[in-house]
Amino acid sequence: MKKIINKIRTSIWLYPTIYSLFAFVLSISITIIDKTYTDESLNYVNELFYTTSSLAQAVLSIIAGAFITISTFTFSTTMVVLTMYSSQFTPRVVENFLNNKTTMKSFGIFLSGFIYAITSLLFIDTNKDGNLVIAASVGVIYIIVGLVYFLLFIHNVSTHIQASDLISRLHEEAIGEIEKYTNFAKESEIISEVKLEKIIDKKNFIKIFARSDGYIQEINYQRLKKFAQRYKCIVCFKKVVGQFVSTETRILIIYFEGFEDFTEIVLNELHQCILIGNKKTQAQDFSFTIQKIVEIALKALSPGINDPNTAVHCLKIMGVLLRNLANIEKGYIILKEQNEFGFIIYEAFDFEVLLYDAYNQIMFYGQKDVSIVVAGFKSLRFIKAKASQNNREIIDEYAKHVFNKRENKAFGKLEFSKIQKEFNDLLNF
Repeated sequence: MKKIINKIRTSIWLYPTIYSLFAFVLSISITIIDKTYTDESLNYVNELFYTTSSLAQAVLSIIAGAFITISTFTFSTTMVVLTMYSSQFTPRVVENFLNNKTTMKSFGIFLSGFIYAITSLLFIDTNKDGNLVIAASVGVIYIIVGLVYFLLFIHNVSTHIQASDLISRLHEEAIGEIEKYTNFAKESEIISEVKLEKIIDKKNFIKIFARSDGYIQEINYQRLKKFAQRYKCIVCFKKVVGQFVSTETRILIIYFEGFEDFTEIVLNELHQCILIGNKKTQAQDFSFTIQKIVEIALKALSPGINDPNTAVHCLKIMGVLLRNLANIEKGYIILKEQNEFGFIIYEAFDFEVLLYDAYNQIMFYGQKDVSIVVAGFKSLRFIKAKASQNNREIIDEYAKHVFNKRENKAFGKLEFSKIQKEFNDLLNF
């Protein structure tokens, strides 16, 4: 059910379907008013809004033509934007444009406006002379709203195709998810691998494997916690959101004392807490948003685009994002109340892995560009400013790894001095 809801929520047809149903109902309602309650409605609505049926027919014909023209232009523009997103940035950011509410609401207004106009035309009775209707006035209001949304759509497209605006929106999305994770980690206890072994020592266990191939999209931790409390067991989740699993992959282990019969119904309840799909989502996975920024930087460094300034900007944004994760520690998070029997343990994000995934490809493909190497060291300095002692050592080790690989490159004396200065400033920070 969760997978179906997510598919509906991210579908391009959600708003057009809702708005079109509303337009159809509105058309029928206006028709009923025009045919049955015209005299009564004159007491509440100014007669200025009433027109003859023949004039209404002409106006609604114009409105229907206008809406279908706007819809055609909108869909054509959207296809161009999606092609540009895929070729110039990364295919992973296409859904960011499609999931934008302004874009989807614009589609809904344009299609529903056409449906209202064409349906009202169907119901209008032109046989009676002097027959007054309000359908045309409602259609005029509809087209005015449609034109406003058309301007919003154009403005939306003009801002969304800018790399800086796209990176800024990805930054805001990632910051929100990172704050949720760091706040949750602060409220919970993080234990080491050694302490975890002591907790699960001498307990019976059962391994749970994934039921389908794909990426872990979401984990319902609260529901898992209730499951652990109900069956007085420890649910140990040794995967993080965003990882790819197969049917042969062990995703979690249930630890319990004594004898416990976990039937197929019970295990099915457990699997319902884990959403696995054929693609990554950013619902709980801030690393996926960071990956999008990395891919934008890599596209900018490609010979076909050759836009190093965008890559430098991406490095700065990644430094700001990972700065908020610089004090997390490697280990396992325990989700339990005090003196509570039956809880869950799941793997925390590893800062070293996040750092490597964020910087390695950019530093590799940009190793011949001094501005990229220098920007990389400056970005690492942002992270080090708020890093824990252990993570500071990880940053220094990675910086040494990057510097040693670049040291042998054919840089001039001035270029190499800039790199060395930033490297030394990072180590001495």
